[in-house]
Amino acid sequence: MSVSNAQSQIDLHRELAPRYAYRYGLEFSRLFQQDWHAEMISHVPSGARRVLDLGCGTGFFLAELDQKHPGAVGLDISFEMLKVSEKYIPGARLVTADAERLPFRMGSFDVVFCKGSLHHVRNHVKFLANCREALGKEGVLVMSEPCNDNPLIKLARAILYKKSPHFDEGDQGFTRKGIIGLCEQAGFEVVKARKYGVLAYVFAGFPDHLGVLKYIPGNAWITRAFIRIDRLICALPLVSLLGFHIVIVARPRGAG
Repeated sequence: MSVSNAQSQIDLHRELAPRYAYRYGLEFSRLFQQDWHAEMISHVPSGARRVLDLGCGTGFFLAELDQKHPGAVGLDISFEMLKVSEKYIPGARLVTADAERLPFRMGSFDVVFCKGSLHHVRNHVKFLANCREALGKEGVLVMSEPCNDNPLIKLARAILYKKSPHFDEGDQGFTRKGIIGLCEQAGFEVVKARKYGVLAYVFAGFPDHLGVLKYIPGNAWITRAFIRIDRLICALPLVSLLGFHIVIVARPRGAG
């Protein structure tokens, strides 16, 4: 990251750390996040052992990764976020560092996860190139990033990022074509790109921003129903345009 952007992200996430802890403290929101995490973890190849959660934040995803892949490493630029992580994953392997200057040897990991990390940096290709270098030859990059294929979602996201103090205006989503292009520029071959999250994303994913569901009885059941509906929506080519995120699975070019 540039020095100015890195510092702005550190300052922003220092303020956000308590909100993230609140978000994951609600059962219905955890249900959605767990489904999201399961979708990402499902792309881990058999035999993978060395796992990095790049931009691990408060560690809720890292906790699930560590259960399935003991010794998973979490990296984040925000020390305040990592302090929250320590409460949920005692003894976790945590690193405070800039994602654009990874402190690892080449080929250190079998899988690199980035859940909503790429859009926080300004040099996307450099970020992705660092991910490629951190992976072994048969390694896999699994990302989930805000998707702006839908013009209405793009507009709503731009307004939210501009007006809300809880976002950085410079953090923008990607189109499917655009993020695939960035991966290819960084030396990856994208093997899968699929949309994720519609109703459950809006109503269950971020109760610290939109908390309507927490006042409705049976919100856990409603969230489960939304997740099933979302899965159907995102599987259909035309209506998948409604997806708020895109999950990317990529391998270093020439692998396999």
